[in-house]
Amino acid sequence: MVYLGGPRGRNGTRSRGICLHDPPPGYHRPRTGTPLRIRQRQARQEWLLLRVTTVVLVLLAVAMAVFIALMIAGYR
Repeated sequence: MVYLGGPRGRNGTRSRGICLHDPPPGYHRPRTGTPLRIRQRQARQEWLLLRVTTVVLVLLAVAMAVFIALMIAGYR
């Protein structure tokens, strides 16, 4: 029997989960006991990657807008 956690309810509590008698193909039990320090480090790395990606994409969008504006101004 495999228990898959169900969706969160409105007040943050778990509602009834999904119970399967046979696990789906390729299913592996989630690892438990990952130290808090490692999870926090991974969360910081993901946060940093997200911020760097956001800044790069914003800068690319601004550069593209300036390039298009210069092309339009040069066309006249």
